[in-house]
Amino acid sequence: MRNTGFRRGPLLAAALATVLAVTGCGGGGGGDAASADGTVSLTLVTTDLYGYTPLFEARDLQVPGVKITYREFANSAELNSAIEAGQVDISDTGDIGPITAAASGSRQKVIGCTRPNDQNIKYIVRRDSGITSFADLVGKRVGMPIRSNHGLLYERLLKKNNLTETQVKAVNIFGADGVNALVKGDIEAYSANAPGSPDILERYPDLVEIDGIAGTVNNLYCLRVSPQAYEQKHAALRSFFQAAAELGLWASQHPDEAAQVVKPHVDYSLTTLSTTYRISGAGYQPIDDTFLVKQQEFADELLDVEFIEKPVDVKQIFVGDFNDVLPGS
Repeated sequence: MRNTGFRRGPLLAAALATVLAVTGCGGGGGGDAASADGTVSLTLVTTDLYGYTPLFEARDLQVPGVKITYREFANSAELNSAIEAGQVDISDTGDIGPITAAASGSRQKVIGCTRPNDQNIKYIVRRDSGITSFADLVGKRVGMPIRSNHGLLYERLLKKNNLTETQVKAVNIFGADGVNALVKGDIEAYSANAPGSPDILERYPDLVEIDGIAGTVNNLYCLRVSPQAYEQKHAALRSFFQAAAELGLWASQHPDEAAQVVKPHVDYSLTTLSTTYRISGAGYQPIDDTFLVKQQEFADELLDVEFIEKPVDVKQIFVGDFNDVLPGS
């Protein structure tokens, strides 16, 4: 697989000079911790090209009174620790991550999630395999990062096709290792999400996707924030999220233009990037009662399949403090 991280360079101009009001609002605790000139600092991490944060970095998204610094972490465990300790303020994550973290005692919050990306994950097989559906994988091996939405997709597909884990074997593998294993025949199918899936299909003409996968998982991408940022930088987060939501919606409506913006920073083709933004969830959705009911059902399902070890109340994780700044709200 190609490198999905940004080729880091010097950041562009600093934040605009206008000072953001430093009052707390919504569920946050106190006022924003600001520098001597009133500017609040936020550190945002992009770990991979999913969601909209790579676009934020490519555009050097900044908002008045806030200085956003972009960083990367190669190790997700180290990133999670940094978020928990307040060394990092914001990060992209799938919606499973904050739930599993909460089950382990995390106090991280999620301030926004994309609309469903249910076309995003593909099951990819060799063209000459004769495999055209999940049911054809009986007796076969499927590669995936198991403790993720890929693993939940696998569990749902088993139920949908009245199969068991002994009939279709899940293999915990991902990234370049997963693609190489599929090409060599060590596994018969590989579960990948965009931009990986369109990139794989573009670069390997002998690989194809199978039918019946789309619509099985929502595959939300969320903005999680540290407990400290939520309590101490609430107004800055509000200002950031308003700009982020507007840019995310623009990207979903102008996928080709968004691809052009991000292309200089990544090693994916414009076709792959355009496809990714075309299916990236149409911007961020409100975290309202309807959303919370669905996410609670999702968390309960994660408990049932033993992805988490104890129940989680999603209202303690997903917060709708900033619904009012979503475009069109």
